[in-house]
Amino acid sequence: MQQLAGKCGAAVALDPRTGAVLTMASRPTYNPNLVESNFGAISHIQSGCAAAAPLLNRATDGLFTPGSSFKVVTATAALDSGHYTIDSRFDDKGYCIEYGKQVHNFADQGNVERFGSVDFLQALEHSINAVFCDIGKALGARSVLNAAKRYGFYKDPPLETPSNERSPSGLYFHGKLYDPTDPATQVDPGRLAFGQERMLATPLQMAMVAAGVANSGVVMRPYSVARVTAPDGSLVAKTKPHKYKRAMKTSTAHALNQMMQAVVTGGPGVKVAGKTGTAETGGAGTLNTTWFIAFAPADHPTVAVAVVLQNQTGAGGTTAAPIAKAIMEALLPGRSNP
Repeated sequence: MQQLAGKCGAAVALDPRTGAVLTMASRPTYNPNLVESNFGAISHIQSGCAAAAPLLNRATDGLFTPGSSFKVVTATAALDSGHYTIDSRFDDKGYCIEYGKQVHNFADQGNVERFGSVDFLQALEHSINAVFCDIGKALGARSVLNAAKRYGFYKDPPLETPSNERSPSGLYFHGKLYDPTDPATQVDPGRLAFGQERMLATPLQMAMVAAGVANSGVVMRPYSVARVTAPDGSLVAKTKPHKYKRAMKTSTAHALNQMMQAVVTGGPGVKVAGKTGTAETGGAGTLNTTWFIAFAPADHPTVAVAVVLQNQTGAGGTTAAPIAKAIMEALLPGRSNP
């Protein structure tokens, strides 16, 4: 995939109606012929990552902080709870209070953003951390984690690849998957709600999140092998699409579709619903992990995509989103550019 050339990251695109993998890429990569002829050369592959790790399939096995792309999961929990609607209103002061300290919105051009009175759609559209922080505290960590599990978090992704090349998404502690017994005391619900805390996700899982919203709340089991044929061309086996999980109510999915459409603006063409993410991965001055998850056409989705990039100075909208756009353009032939 040319769009990922020279970068560290991954992209996954699914057909939300069936779960079929339409494209999957991980960079940096390597020449498979080197495995037998010159395996040592693989370890010398250079990249912009601190650790190139070309043997790691970042699409299915790479774990990354999802940042604001995880707000789709939090919004799912909120809408499904019945306590919130797309029109619910919030007063954004520019921060929320977590354990007696202010957690600010993402700073824009050096200034902390403050939006004042907003509805839920606007909170997702502008990716307001403070609003989602307060929602997370009101819902509680258990509710948000349960919503994540309905998308497939905490399970090995059901794909026809070796089990040691697939990682479950979820909270991690000391490098191991962490499913807290008492989320109310063991997890920071505010930071979890906007995709920080100790939450890590694979691009495949985040593509499944986008696909679940696109498919009216139903996540289909992803698969990469459509059929098996004999040497004479006869059909040996054909994969039948299967429902994997119901992630949310149909009404919640329709509301999220509308909310995610508000995130993607500009230009005529196919309607796209999406969500950016810019995850902090360390202290001040460190680079970000950026995301974009999306589906299109928003009214009748046939493509759901997730893109993640490591070591970025920009945000998800300017780094990962253009790659997702190129993928959707390639997979939606005969359409105007998204």
